[in-house]
Amino acid sequence: MARKVENRYILFTGEVHEIVKFDFTQRQIETFITLWNQGYPINKIADRLNTSKVSVALIAMDLEMAGRIEPRAGGLLGKRKVVS
Repeated sequence: MARKVENRYILFTGEVHEIVKFDFTQRQIETFITLWNQGYPINKIADRLNTSKVSVALIAMDLEMAGRIEPRAGGLLGKRKVVS
């Protein structure tokens, strides 16, 4: 008897997801790591890297999984107060 195949939702495949980047320069990654370690929130890091918050969150997940950054106080929101 054939197994029933469930409908699947595949991440990042819609038109709205076109703003998500998956490639960055080494300089952007080093900038990210510096700002991450200084406690900047992801929205400010995204502004500095001229990319979306989603892309920055993906960088954080990738680098944490690779052991290049550590979880930090405040998580993605950071701990540094930034006045605009």
